[in-house]
Amino acid sequence: MNTKTITANADRSAFSNRFRGLFTQENIVTLIVSAIVAAAVIVPLCVLFVSSFLVLDDLGFDTEWGLENYRLLYTDRIIPKAFVNTLIISTGSTILATFLGVSLAWINARTNCPGRDYLEPYNLIPFFLSPFVGAIAWHSLGEPKTGMLNVFARDWFGIQGHIINVDNIYGVIWVTGIFFAPLVYLFVVGSLRRMDPSLEDSARTTGAGLFRTTMTITLPLVMPGILSGAIIVFVTSAGEFGVPFKLSAPYGWETLTTQIFSKAVGDDANHYLGAAMSMALGIITVFLIWIQQRYIAPRSFTTVTGKGFRPNVLDLGNWKWFAFGYNIMFILVAVILPIFCLFMVSLHPVWEGKLIFSDMSFDNYAKTLFFWREDSIQAATNGIINSFILAFVGATLAMIMALVISYMIHRTKGFGAKVLDFLCVVPIGFPGIVLAMGVLVTYIQTPIYATLWILLLAYITRFFPYGQRNISAIMMAISEELDQSSRMAGASWMTTLRRITIPLLKPGIFAGWILLFIIFLRELSISIILYTTGTETLSVGVYYLTNFENEPLTAALSMVQTFVLLFCIYVFRRLAGREALSA
Repeated sequence: MNTKTITANADRSAFSNRFRGLFTQENIVTLIVSAIVAAAVIVPLCVLFVSSFLVLDDLGFDTEWGLENYRLLYTDRIIPKAFVNTLIISTGSTILATFLGVSLAWINARTNCPGRDYLEPYNLIPFFLSPFVGAIAWHSLGEPKTGMLNVFARDWFGIQGHIINVDNIYGVIWVTGIFFAPLVYLFVVGSLRRMDPSLEDSARTTGAGLFRTTMTITLPLVMPGILSGAIIVFVTSAGEFGVPFKLSAPYGWETLTTQIFSKAVGDDANHYLGAAMSMALGIITVFLIWIQQRYIAPRSFTTVTGKGFRPNVLDLGNWKWFAFGYNIMFILVAVILPIFCLFMVSLHPVWEGKLIFSDMSFDNYAKTLFFWREDSIQAATNGIINSFILAFVGATLAMIMALVISYMIHRTKGFGAKVLDFLCVVPIGFPGIVLAMGVLVTYIQTPIYATLWILLLAYITRFFPYGQRNISAIMMAISEELDQSSRMAGASWMTTLRRITIPLLKPGIFAGWILLFIIFLRELSISIILYTTGTETLSVGVYYLTNFENEPLTAALSMVQTFVLLFCIYVFRRLAGREALSA
């Protein structure tokens, strides 16, 4: 055998080995998982994009290709105003949420505020509750004629008219601001606790006061966290449906989400125009998320010394009681007062803004909970059952999916790992109502439409990244040497995953499952687009009762949802540890 033959055989052997290396078990599974995720995430968005260029004729039956839908975005009578209202609400909510989140984070992380460790979890409760229910509660509190606060002011203080009116765009800003403030809090408080105290000490020794030190040293160091939280709040507020639907849309303050909803299921339904509006909203939110992920999230100005320490607690003197009152006031307006009002309303047969103890009963709860009663509300009872099914099954499947994806990204290093990592970011950038619109136009003529399966698909597609990020954070903290030792001992990647990785990830898996369970129970934006008769969810049941303008029944079902969510929060905190609802 000559040298050329030997070389050719060696080249063929090397090529064969590389070829076989591409089709390892890990790469095949990674490719399959990537294809499934891409089909779930990318296909609906692509169909949505294509549909946005289909234009209905004057009769509303045939379609043709064109840009008419996008032209209507700035020539229509309502849509441009809805776009402006969305920007106003998102901007106002972001400012309010950022102020509340940053100030509460600073108080709890850096000052000697009394009871700060005990109060902190309660500051975060609004993050887990339904903003739609919060809007219903604040409507019962601040409606000009029958709002509890306004009636109280007239009866006890003789005030004419009303002291508060939340049924407008400012009410939307107020509710979304206080309910999304915990998002900013979570982005900021960790950086405040990791900060090197010597920087502030140096400023104080040069004569700088507390205020100047905070403004010139502390806040600039945590600015990346502040900006990240603000962008997330802006995007979330822009995609919020429930709050503007309850507080502003009935009074002429339409938003993009309420308009998308009307084009999806309203009397003037036009899926193609709804697709164009969804794409416009989606492009804005994806662009902002990209900025946050690309330029802000990787930056950190927090200085760490390498020594174990907790930043010095700032002594506020007598001002510490002001900080304590500020904490209590936020919990009061964001948690206690809305829940108390909902409960009181739910006990009355008719709500007139006054507490009439002789009229109080639990009849409204019986109508919403006991499906065997002749006077039960079917949409409510169906909603409770369906929500628990979707939450249990959806959270389980989403966490299985998140676990496999996280392992493929961080352990196998397969050629599809980067693709999977990208696909996990895409659903975060699109509001739920946009993704739901994509799922609607994709599957409306398939057997899964008008079933719980389409809701389950949309839920998992939209929210599995939350579970994936949770598992990834824990997996990155586990040494790869454990996996490598298992593989060197002859175990397959599946055996390693089952025997080594999963047992170490159990706390994170349980915590992620509870988190997704909570999110699925309160989800509205997706459900409101995809539900049909018989597939109502808890949030849709609340929406259904809202349309009948029966405040007591609506409040009763809202209290059922709130109670379940609070119980889940308690379980989540018990399973995940004290840090689950703190930083």
